[in-house]
Amino acid sequence: MKNLNLAALVGLLTWQMSLNVVALEGLDVEKIAQQNHIKIKRLEKANRTLLNDIERLLQQQKINQQKIAELFRLLEYKKSDSATKAAVLRIREEDKKARETYTNARSLLLTKQYTQAIDLFLNYLTNYPQNNHAADTHYWLGKAYTLKGDYQSGKQAFIDFQQNYPSNHKFAISLYELALIQHQLKDNAAAMQLLTTMIKKFPTHKSIFQAKALLTQLQDADLATDVKSKKIKAK
Repeated sequence: MKNLNLAALVGLLTWQMSLNVVALEGLDVEKIAQQNHIKIKRLEKANRTLLNDIERLLQQQKINQQKIAELFRLLEYKKSDSATKAAVLRIREEDKKARETYTNARSLLLTKQYTQAIDLFLNYLTNYPQNNHAADTHYWLGKAYTLKGDYQSGKQAFIDFQQNYPSNHKFAISLYELALIQHQLKDNAAAMQLLTTMIKKFPTHKSIFQAKALLTQLQDADLATDVKSKKIKAK
């Protein structure tokens, strides 16, 4: 403890001697201390200003990054929007061409130009298989083949139509059309089965009376054939 007190005393004496030296040199220690205090305050203020400037720069940098990101999003949106518009225009143009092809094919069918109508119907199904009139085109293709007398091709066209579009509004009448073809191909059993299906599933269809009349005609013919066959066997 004495050693500590001694050391403190020595330090105090040294400090006092330093003050004496400064005083002897004619310097105002208090004034110097005040000046240093002012300088320190200025430095602290400058430091605070610098920190504020750094904070503003960081904030501005963050805002700029957000603006850049927003700009990129806008560019992507415009790019996507342009692609969407191009796709819409392409679809509209495709729909227009498909509609023209279908309309022309129907016109050729109505004017009994069956070969040309068939070519256009096939063209439609090749180029626009998913378009609005694809189902109707399948049906009218079968009709065109039938009117031309190409019953085998007509038969296949109607079978394809029935397999691909079982809920289409022309499904019922396609059963009747296919029955007529089967009758032409001498397959009355298949024709009667088709007519029976139509009468059972679509009893209120506008062509139901035609279907019933044809079914009765085929049944009578079938019965007559059986009677004739029995007579021949009896001989």
